Amino acid sequence: MTFLDSLVDRLDALPPGLLLLVAAAVLAGEVGLLAGVVLPAATTMLTVGLLARTGHVDLGVALAVTTAAAFAGDQLGYLEGRLLGPKLRRGPLGRRVGEGRWRRAEALVAARGGSAVLLGRWTAFVRTLVPRVAGAAGLPYRRFVLADAVAVVVWVPGTVLVGWAAGGLPAGVPAAAGVAV
Repeated sequence: MTFLDSLVDRLDALPPGLLLLVAAAVLAGEVGLLAGVVLPAATTMLTVGLLARTGHVDLGVALAVTTAAAFAGDQLGYLEGRLLGPKLRRGPLGRRVGEGRWRRAEALVAARGGSAVLLGRWTAFVRTLVPRVAGAAGLPYRRFVLADAVAVVVWVPGTVLVGWAAGGLPAGVPAAAGVAV
């Protein structure tokens, strides 16, 4: 039995509702609570996909819950940036990012708008900052929410479905292809 089989077996013992609640908390918390550094959003989505493949969670429900959670987390991040932008830049987060980088990020979001939000969703660590920077930079909410919705609706279900598809591969295929699981 591989580590992945063991993990799926352990998770299979938990109620589906609890699994989806935890997955939703991880996905919303990644951006909404600035926990993207320690919460494994992509791993969580891949695992949810695997659990859907085993039939432990319903794939449609899993897609809806994970997508809504990621979208909600982004909205919290935008709101925080809108309300606390200057304080964020001067606080621990801003010091960690650096004043120059923060200003360049705000200038990029101001100049590129929605396309910066779209690209940010696909970049680890940047994903946790883009909603705050968009809010702090004054990107109109309508532009932010449209770009974010498109990005989330592609990224989240796509990642969950990769996990679902990987769950259907015969044993040994990922290792033979050079992918460690």
